[in-house]
Amino acid sequence: MERENNSQLHEINDVQSHHCQSHETIQQPSHDRGAIQYAPKQYSLTGSNRPPPYHGGVYLHPDYMHYNPNYGQPQNAPVWSLSQPLPHVMRSEMKRGDDQDAKATDKRPNAHQEEVPMADEPPTEHPAHNADFDAEKNQPEARVSQPDERGFFNKWGEIRHRFREPLAEWLGTTVAMTLGLCAGLQTYTSQNQAGSFSSLAPAWGFAFMIAIYMAGGVSGGHLNPAITISMAVWRGFPARKCMVYVAAQIVGSISAGGIAYALYHDAIVDSALANHVTQGESPARQALLTAPKDFAHPVTAFFNEFVGTAILVGTIMALGDDTNAPPGGGMQAFILGILISVLVLALGYNSGGCFNGARDFGARLVALMAGWGGEVFREKHVWWIWGPWAADITGGLFGTFIYDLAIFTKAEGPINYPRRRRKRALLIKEKNQMVKLRY
Repeated sequence: MERENNSQLHEINDVQSHHCQSHETIQQPSHDRGAIQYAPKQYSLTGSNRPPPYHGGVYLHPDYMHYNPNYGQPQNAPVWSLSQPLPHVMRSEMKRGDDQDAKATDKRPNAHQEEVPMADEPPTEHPAHNADFDAEKNQPEARVSQPDERGFFNKWGEIRHRFREPLAEWLGTTVAMTLGLCAGLQTYTSQNQAGSFSSLAPAWGFAFMIAIYMAGGVSGGHLNPAITISMAVWRGFPARKCMVYVAAQIVGSISAGGIAYALYHDAIVDSALANHVTQGESPARQALLTAPKDFAHPVTAFFNEFVGTAILVGTIMALGDDTNAPPGGGMQAFILGILISVLVLALGYNSGGCFNGARDFGARLVALMAGWGGEVFREKHVWWIWGPWAADITGGLFGTFIYDLAIFTKAEGPINYPRRRRKRALLIKEKNQMVKLRY
């Protein structure tokens, strides 16, 4: 009996002690109620301030890096992008004469490496493999998704890596000009019932904004020969890539012209029948082709394109200058979309507001293939050459020149070279051109 009584007393004491502890635990938060009640509340339109559940905000499977060794690797080549600040590179003309002489006489291996690394080389870095992973690789289900020794899963992966930049430039140009041309065809074939010039301008602007977001991180999203050539002359963009980019932009504009014409073919035919004219004389001509108005003097039309492209490219250089006032991350493409809209609204009446030689040439070639006649390339004294190409390219070069002359202070700008180095730069370029012509 005593043992039973003692055991019951122990059980009662345990229950009481547990009750006291639980009571203390329950009452503990009441001491902090004042702090919680008077803590400032934050109502943010940007979402919760808590850290993301995964590193970088993106879920990453533990085995993902084994099969994708190049994911997250730092980029080993600069990108002259319209969606981020422009890179600072060393150009051969920037170096002093003694540095050039020392480099020329240096006989060590790898002494003549290029200053700007190429992005055309396949990836070579691989993570360390353990025994379990090596055993897993030999399983049949793992062989299907294994990359080769260079990190490629198949032949197309290797081709895409080698031509990634021109493919991105082609895709971005195709998307931008397809949207812009379709907006123009919708406006003019509907006799302004499905749009107007005021709605056409932002359509072009936001079309290029979308394309820059799409291709900006890979090729830079130039989408315009005037921008690419200005980058090569004033910012050290490799000259060997310049013509490749321009060719990709032209092919993209041809693709866009074909897509837009195919989608709006019925509307073009209906508009031509309604106006009792051929397709080449229908209102769709204003959507596909740019040309100065009949009242506009050729000099006026030329400088209309010249000034518009100068403002466009000069602003691009300002947005890419990290020492000026670069916008926040991801905002450059949005600002450029607004800029293009404003340029079309302000300078689009006299000459059509092209500001892009590829945009005019691709649609013009599609019109020729559609049977509109060779007049599309002969009108206005061959406008397509001295307008969208000559005026826009020279305007882009001039716009960057003015920005560098007034604001830009970095060494990669040729205008900031000392006089002796400017002469040396011209001699080096002439020598390189002679070597290219020789071979």
